[in-house]
Amino acid sequence: MRVQRQYTIAVPIPPYVPPSVIIAHLQTVSPIIRHLGTLSRYETTSAELPAIQSDPFFHQSPAPISGFQIYELITLAPGLTKEVTYPAYFQSSQSGVRCRANGAAGITGWADYSVRQRSEDSSTGSPGMGSTPSTIASEGEEYWHEYEIHETLLVEANSLLMPFVARTMEESHRNLLHKIIDEATQGYAVGHDTTSTTTTTPQDIKMQE
Repeated sequence: MRVQRQYTIAVPIPPYVPPSVIIAHLQTVSPIIRHLGTLSRYETTSAELPAIQSDPFFHQSPAPISGFQIYELITLAPGLTKEVTYPAYFQSSQSGVRCRANGAAGITGWADYSVRQRSEDSSTGSPGMGSTPSTIASEGEEYWHEYEIHETLLVEANSLLMPFVARTMEESHRNLLHKIIDEATQGYAVGHDTTSTTTTTPQDIKMQE
């Protein structure tokens, strides 16, 4: 019997990084794949499969779906590894990217990564400590407060496997989000001209699909 489990994970974005930078970074897809903890390699593959094109998960956006074949090295015992491979499919959304992975052992995951303003019920917030997101300009610098990468993850697997899957799923995906934010932040810090007079507003974070 197959069962499902849903996770909601949120990691705050540094206030000095425009949300649009994180959205653009997510939509390149590469960071989501490269920061998998056991990644060996990956390559492009076709997404023109009936099961993928007909998946309602991808019907929320007219953006094209891209496919990748993922290869991971799984440790079976000390000094003993095995390479497993599975397809993953990605589609840009207005605020990030969606992904479906048909993983090994019949494990299927649907993940929606979005950049959004933090809400009072965010998993990174404290109960009863809601705040109003804002953009503050100071001496030529702008700060975007209360933004986060928010991931909604639905996992489906055999009921016998789910306890093992659930044991590491949330932690591994939280680590993935941290790595994506760290990489985008470092890239922004290197390429950002702090003397620029260009003004960005919160409305500018919306990306066209």
